[in-house]
Amino acid sequence: MQQKARGRIFYGWYIVAASFLIMAVSVGIVNNCAGVYVKPVCAELGFSRKGMAVNSTIFSACGMIVALSAGRIYSRFDVTKVMRFSGITMSLGYFCFSFCRTLPMFYGAAFVTGFSEALLVSISLSMLLNNWFHKKRGTAIGIAFMGSGVGGMICNTAAGILIQQTGWQNTYRVLAAAMFVIVVPCCFFIIRTRPADMGLLAYGEDEQPESGVSAAPLHGEGMTLAEAQRTPKFWMLCFCSIFVSICTAGLMHNVAPHISDVGYSPTFAAAIASACMGALAIGKMLLGWLYDHLGPRRATFLSCAASVIGLCGALIVPIKAGLGMMMLGTGLGGAFGSVATPIIARTLYGDKEFGAVLGRMSAFGNGGAMFAPILVGSAYDSFGTYKPAFAGMLVAMIAVTLIYQRVFGMRRERSAV
Repeated sequence: MQQKARGRIFYGWYIVAASFLIMAVSVGIVNNCAGVYVKPVCAELGFSRKGMAVNSTIFSACGMIVALSAGRIYSRFDVTKVMRFSGITMSLGYFCFSFCRTLPMFYGAAFVTGFSEALLVSISLSMLLNNWFHKKRGTAIGIAFMGSGVGGMICNTAAGILIQQTGWQNTYRVLAAAMFVIVVPCCFFIIRTRPADMGLLAYGEDEQPESGVSAAPLHGEGMTLAEAQRTPKFWMLCFCSIFVSICTAGLMHNVAPHISDVGYSPTFAAAIASACMGALAIGKMLLGWLYDHLGPRRATFLSCAASVIGLCGALIVPIKAGLGMMMLGTGLGGAFGSVATPIIARTLYGDKEFGAVLGRMSAFGNGGAMFAPILVGSAYDSFGTYKPAFAGMLVAMIAVTLIYQRVFGMRRERSAV
């Protein structure tokens, strides 16, 4: 086998580019544009913000179901086939939002869309990139997953304009069409599950790990899910995943309505939300690079610290400095769940049952994201502002930062024995 084909560009980078596009029009639209619809839909149909926020909870619940079932799903079905099927159904589910007039109808469309999106990106892309890259895995994951931020930045602005000009129904239709024409060709014509399918080796498979970065277990080695679950640090990581998701999702999904509520215009709020998505895009690429070059402990600390700063910023707006702090929090902090979790899972537990281990850890993160909209929406309905929720998340995020450092300290102590 060889490492390069089709000219001088390793085919894995085409996989990264396709993954970038898939993230841009799946997570970038389904999750990162959700906040733009809150006020217009609630105003026209008379829903409470808490009721509308259940859509995001359903997305997260679907992600949790898929993550818990990852071991069974990917042992029976090829990743590429799963992505092809889910790309089609996700587009159709999102299109159905445009016909919804009651909350149960929204929830039904959210289930179809959320379940399909989870199958498309939640574990699939992480497994795909883990197969194709042994070296520069963090950089590859960061570039691929930054697509959600770029997509969110572009589509937040586009959705805000379309909603004002054509209404929220047509906005759902336009974005659903964009999903279909980008995701489906990528899944059918570019995505391939393994380098061996094309007679290639994974990137860096025949090279030594870069100096200065702690080496993960070799390909095919590591722990089973059952073995991982017997380690205390596994459950500490799962606990942290819950609260990281609550804090990052709670901030990210409420940027637009929160900024609008504190006195800025809806147009300006949508622009800041788009800027936050741009920051998320940069943050994902940067965080992947940091994991490759600084190692998991330092990179994890920097990402968690960014979330703390972002939540502080949410508390001090309308002071303008708070807007920049929120961008940092949604950027480097918001990148943690998608970029850091697969890297940490592989670094600590190897490839032996990577999909199952990552799925279990991701399930806890999805559980946190599932409750975040309800908790934040309830806080808003009770206090008329998002700030009490942000204050609670700030305390939780500080605690999580300390726990992560303890986990990596445990790892260092054990490896030194």
